[in-house]
Amino acid sequence: MSTHESGDLNAPRGTLPDGTPEPVINPFVRFSVRNYVFSIGIFVLVALLGLVSVFRLGVELLPNFEVPILAVSTTYAGANPDQVDREVSRRIEDAVSTLAGVVDINTTSVSNQSAVVITFADSTDIDSAANSVSQAVAAIRGSLPNGADAPVVQKFDPNATPILSLALLGGSAKPDDVTSYAEDTLVPRLERVEGVADVRLSGGPERKIQVLLDPTRLQSYNLTPARVTGAISGSALDLPAGTLTQGGNTTGFSTRNTPRSAADVGRIIVDPANGLRVADVASVRDGSASPTSFARVNGQPAVLLSVRKASGTNSVAVTDNVLAAMKAQPLPQGYSLKLANDTTRETRATVSDTFKEFLIAVAAVGLICLLFLGRLNTVFSVILAIPISISAAPLLFGLLGFTFNIISLLAIIVAIGIVVDDSIVVAENVQRYRDMGYGQVRSVLLGASEVFSAVTAASFSLLAVLIPLSFFPGILGQFFSQFGLGIAAAITLSWLESLLFLTVRLAYTAEARSVSWAELPPIVARLPELFRRTLAGVKTVPGVLALILGGTVTGLALSGTGLPLPVKLILAALLAPVVWTLVRYVVTVLYAFLEALTGTLHGVTIKGVTGVARAYARSLGNALKRPWIVMLVALAFMGSVVLIAPKLGFAFVPQTDSGILNVDLTLPVGTDLATTNAVTRQIEDRLLARKEVRLVQTSVGSGSLVGGNSANASSLTLTLIPKEERQGLDLLSAEYRTLLAPVVANRPGAELTVASQQTGPGGSADMTLALTAPNQALLLERNREVVRLLRKDPNIRTVKSSLSATTQERTFIPDPNRLSGTGLSASDVAQALRTYNDGSVAGSVRDGDQSVDIVVRLDPSLIRDEQSLLSQTVYSPALNANLPLSGLGTFQVAQAPATLSRLNKAYTATLDINLKQGGPNPFAYQAVLEKRVGDAGLLKDSVTLGNASAFGSSGLTGDLVFFGPIIMISSILLTYLVLGSQFNSFRYPIYLLLPVPIAIVGALWTLGLFGVNLDVITVLGMVVLLGLSTKNSILYLEFVTERARSLPLREALIEAAELRFRPILMTTLTVLVISIPLILGQGDGAEFRRGLGIVILGGVVTSTLLTFYVVPTVFWQFERRRLKPDAPVQMGGTPVPGD
Repeated sequence: MSTHESGDLNAPRGTLPDGTPEPVINPFVRFSVRNYVFSIGIFVLVALLGLVSVFRLGVELLPNFEVPILAVSTTYAGANPDQVDREVSRRIEDAVSTLAGVVDINTTSVSNQSAVVITFADSTDIDSAANSVSQAVAAIRGSLPNGADAPVVQKFDPNATPILSLALLGGSAKPDDVTSYAEDTLVPRLERVEGVADVRLSGGPERKIQVLLDPTRLQSYNLTPARVTGAISGSALDLPAGTLTQGGNTTGFSTRNTPRSAADVGRIIVDPANGLRVADVASVRDGSASPTSFARVNGQPAVLLSVRKASGTNSVAVTDNVLAAMKAQPLPQGYSLKLANDTTRETRATVSDTFKEFLIAVAAVGLICLLFLGRLNTVFSVILAIPISISAAPLLFGLLGFTFNIISLLAIIVAIGIVVDDSIVVAENVQRYRDMGYGQVRSVLLGASEVFSAVTAASFSLLAVLIPLSFFPGILGQFFSQFGLGIAAAITLSWLESLLFLTVRLAYTAEARSVSWAELPPIVARLPELFRRTLAGVKTVPGVLALILGGTVTGLALSGTGLPLPVKLILAALLAPVVWTLVRYVVTVLYAFLEALTGTLHGVTIKGVTGVARAYARSLGNALKRPWIVMLVALAFMGSVVLIAPKLGFAFVPQTDSGILNVDLTLPVGTDLATTNAVTRQIEDRLLARKEVRLVQTSVGSGSLVGGNSANASSLTLTLIPKEERQGLDLLSAEYRTLLAPVVANRPGAELTVASQQTGPGGSADMTLALTAPNQALLLERNREVVRLLRKDPNIRTVKSSLSATTQERTFIPDPNRLSGTGLSASDVAQALRTYNDGSVAGSVRDGDQSVDIVVRLDPSLIRDEQSLLSQTVYSPALNANLPLSGLGTFQVAQAPATLSRLNKAYTATLDINLKQGGPNPFAYQAVLEKRVGDAGLLKDSVTLGNASAFGSSGLTGDLVFFGPIIMISSILLTYLVLGSQFNSFRYPIYLLLPVPIAIVGALWTLGLFGVNLDVITVLGMVVLLGLSTKNSILYLEFVTERARSLPLREALIEAAELRFRPILMTTLTVLVISIPLILGQGDGAEFRRGLGIVILGGVVTSTLLTFYVVPTVFWQFERRRLKPDAPVQMGGTPVPGD
């Protein structure tokens, strides 16, 4: 037997039919084929581990990203924004400004609340920073006002937002009863559900123990409000009283006097000398405080339960657990529980649609392999590479703590078209050796060894651009890492699988016999023969097992007939041979039909591809005669980037249709809650009448920047029907603005916004800018002028400034002359004024596990206006008289901002800007607006205008624009170094990288034609293109340099073009087919996937078409005088001379 007919693993090296030496067999390929049990075991184990990881990974919409932000919030009840700013915000700001790693400090002061938001550098350990901030704040706690609560330090966790909201409707029940049921029953039940971190209530009345002072009795007993408040707070005792040892036993003692009911509070002694109790000077009530907010679902009053999941848990699984627990929870008569908001709905739909696209991509890749390879067993061997290689991605995700989300699922889809490339190249080359007449094992050894270097170089070039993505900082790096590492893991296993496991399958899997259409009729007529074989096989073990299987199938079919068991057994025994024969017959005929069909389709495909390959080789021969024409065309195409690049917009993430709209209403500061509620009702009624609105969740008395309640604000969250049944969110938003405009038309100063709820980091506004000035007066002046200027811009729809809202501030100024001799301080007067009007928290009552605040205040019915407030008295110990507040000072009236903000100690106003539909790109237009404001002379005197936050839409997009080119250049450099090392050449990688700029320009043109912005997803696609576009040139040039040893360079170029045309076309088509479902997808989250598909489609098509000519002609132009036949070569077939 000749060498090329032998399957011997140790056969000596021979010659090919054309007389050239056989390729040197790679030792790794030889090892895997020889030790096939070891290879099978390793890859099966990895695939099983990957499968296990699939079921253990969490499911989220986006990757879990962290932002290095801490917030310090402080409540200072009764204080106006200026007081909060001076006495709380500035002191905290000064305390934390010297900490290491601080980048920005943004303070916001509103009535009663202070928020100091600290942004740290990306590399900061946020847990360590939180400890440092807590220590710094604790150090200045003593310098804060007595009425201020202890500051609370919190990490900003974008993943800690509620995953779902439930609305409890009580029907005709009292609101207090509904709230109590939610607090006492539902919240504890939900918090016991696996994966739930906490449950927060909103919308229900808040329980308070109210101590309503009687001013007449206070005067008659010469008591002050502070005396009552102090008595209540001082009565709550829980102190240790030591231990006593007696008879060998130690007993602990303590003093405890904590009120547990309203009656206990009424019995607290205020004046021990006279035996006066709280109940003697006030009425004590246990009930709801005056409402500060309302919540409704579809117009019905509701108590909302917002559920947050524990860190690291699966949102979808936790939601399912919560819904199951609520379904099993019995409700009181007349109560109902509705799902108000489910954030996992989009996640479920996205995962489902992505899985469908995954199956479509696998089927399309399988069809291409079938058409080009032609034999079912070879196709199955190649297709098997997909699940094996893909299994590496979830395995790595599990090890690194990643989840299944849009980004990681996109990585898996893209990997489908890439991982099969290596197997296609190996299988196609093995088939080429079989066609030469080599045996099954020998053809595998020679075919796989010949392309080992090319497959390795192509895989490593892809890894060179993907792995570095995980090292980029910030949110951008957290998005890139899952994508890059996911594909990198799949490619690494694909490279190993194609050379070490596919070779085993091809070497030892019996080659299927081809079936022609002429052979099909005899196969169809083989039913009687198969039946005789079945009966004859009863004497063998396999035959008995087959009959048992047939009997089992028959028994299952008869299980629902109602026949007696003995009859079923007899029928099963009699029909078992028939059933088994029919199963074998159907399988045999179907397999024969598929083989015949595959053979026909394969023949047509190969004939067409061969014809095209020969035509291409001829055209390439003509192109090599005039290489400068091809190079000029390529340069012109690359130069066209200057025409398309300026027209492309930028965004951090694509605009998505989440099916949710947010409507926010802000009335002038000072508007009471009842008026805000009435206006909100009008908006609610108009929206509920719309057929596309499925649910309206309303919150009245919301909107404070620091989490408090604002009586003049409300928000409505609209959940819409599926997007296939309605208009897009942009059109609906514009329509709703027109619909709702009449509601606020007659209310000057009212602001109404309608915006879609977007996925991902960044705000809802198109642009969020910060206007800063060294003092508040200058900021107010420039803010008015800047807002006036921007509102004149025809491209701008709305401009909202955080300084737009002002409040009428009435400041009580104590008169020192009048206080002199009274024994009263300004603080005593301020405390009495606060208690009378707003109330003071004097302590709490423990009712089981619940803590209820005790609020001391004057009966609200007695405070009708400013005059009635000033008529109240305060006891003067020096004069032994009750003095009216009006005699101790006066009110001064002024207009002041409702919010005071500073950025890095400079006063700042936040400008939320939304552009008109179809207007310019926000990121590009921001520079235009900044220049226009500067040209108007408004950015002088240390006034600045820029991004409000590094983590807002503009800031993140700026990071993408800045880091995007760095990523591309770094990837190209790393690819160059990898290819240079692979081919031991500094010059050859330049030829291999020629398709890269062509692919990038082609992708940009395709984005422009589809009207899609550049964003984080399309940039990821560009990075993948760097590796994909070099793969074809590697496969081609590696073969050229191999042929150039024995042929003139021109002949080597043309022969390699014809021989490598088919595998290059196959690998290109497998990548392209994954882009089609991404582009055409219409489900939830399709906007995220579409940009990636467009980039792959445009980049791969243009780079492949031009690479067929550009790489050969440029190589010919610059290497024809250097590369001669029989020149010595280095690794990868690269000649030494000239390097």
